[in-house]
Amino acid sequence: MSVCVVGQKAELLEKKLLQLGLEINPKNPEIVFTYGGDGTILAAERMYPGIPKATIKHSQFCYKCAFTEGEIEAAIEKLRNKTHTIVEHTKIEAKVKGKTLISLNEIQLHNKKPTKAIRFTVYADKKIVFENVVGDGVVIATPYGSTAYYKSVGGKPFKKGIGIALNNPHRHEKPVVVDGESEIVVEMLREEAQIFSDNDDKIVVVLKPKDRIIVKKHLNTAKFIV
Repeated sequence: MSVCVVGQKAELLEKKLLQLGLEINPKNPEIVFTYGGDGTILAAERMYPGIPKATIKHSQFCYKCAFTEGEIEAAIEKLRNKTHTIVEHTKIEAKVKGKTLISLNEIQLHNKKPTKAIRFTVYADKKIVFENVVGDGVVIATPYGSTAYYKSVGGKPFKKGIGIALNNPHRHEKPVVVDGESEIVVEMLREEAQIFSDNDDKIVVVLKPKDRIIVKKHLNTAKFIV
């Protein structure tokens, strides 16, 4: 079985996997082991989209990790015997200014300058969801990401659909969960903003008034071994 490891201390787990008879193959792995916390899982999905992932906790916080370090051998035994289960999670994508951002957790629109609120309107399937909002931005989340940043700006965890929650708006608005097949459009009205995906700091798009972001379900899913 060919595998690879993603994590700041990947070499520690790689050594153990080699001792257990697995082949380390970063170019063409059958299974990706994440070794760290929740952020490591997001990074691994960007690096190896769609390849099944076994998530090993090697961090103070990892709410999404399926295995502890003490369960590694048992997990590998299940993989060898093909008695494991794979769970798929929806991803979303944002198209803006000729670029596509793909997210497992959330797409986030945020004001570029902390001292300047942005103004925008949010549509779902051409119907207004939030109109002429003044605030720091908006978080558009998957069910997988509904327990992450989406929750910290007032959203509640959900299992189906796409969640939309405003970030520090000028008037209180409850988060909305729309159908998972919906097309969400955010139209910029005032000031400059930034859009980014999950914890990825390599692709950040700057937006200006009249720019539009289109968010919808991504064609492919993320796969996790449980």
